[in-house]
Amino acid sequence: MLNINYIAETFFNCCNIPIKIISKDYEEIDRYGYNDYMDKLYPKDKIENFIEMKIDNNKDIHTLSIENDIHYIIKDACNIFFILGPISTNYDNKQICYKPFTCFKYIEYILCKIIENNLVYDINTGSYNIYVRKAIYYIHKYYNEDICIDDLCENLNINKSYFCNLFKKSTNQTFSNFLNQFRVEKSKKLLADPSLSLLDIALEVGFTNQNYYTIVFKKMTNQTPSMYRKELISIKS
Repeated sequence: MLNINYIAETFFNCCNIPIKIISKDYEEIDRYGYNDYMDKLYPKDKIENFIEMKIDNNKDIHTLSIENDIHYIIKDACNIFFILGPISTNYDNKQICYKPFTCFKYIEYILCKIIENNLVYDINTGSYNIYVRKAIYYIHKYYNEDICIDDLCENLNINKSYFCNLFKKSTNQTFSNFLNQFRVEKSKKLLADPSLSLLDIALEVGFTNQNYYTIVFKKMTNQTPSMYRKELISIKS
């Protein structure tokens, strides 16, 4: 489960760029770094219309440019939207954080890494039921093996139906979706190694074949593993 406040605060502290998080229904969930001027400037209708137009594209990050060299970076992740900005590409605008266009891909990369680290490492054990904590620990330890929910429930000595309802209520995800998301995030690190084939990576993180890995990866990120690898290499080069 994403720690939204942690992600927003960490991103702002790293980049000094305001961030707003909204739901798929465009309801505000959290914000960091905003003031009255930025609230008035925020182009709510333009952002919502822009998302509607871009939502079916194969990218999960987009840049919306409005008047006076002001821009917003929009990241779609985990069924919510991260709105980064306003960002000014005009150095003379002293009311808004200045960043040249050449920085945008690195800004996006920083946000993605913060989200990724939160997904992979933040179990937030204090807020979960003991069975959910044990299940998440089990995923962290055995994600690269063949995990069967029936065996897990037997190991936990808990009814499968009850466990599934409990897990979804606690994490807002099904057990299988949580497991697949964890595997996808683990695979992103391996994609940085060009010597590894997609099949190697799929098997390394617990998927049984490359085709299913690609389907799950694209569902979670709106990109294929190959597309993600290409962008990752271009950022690091």
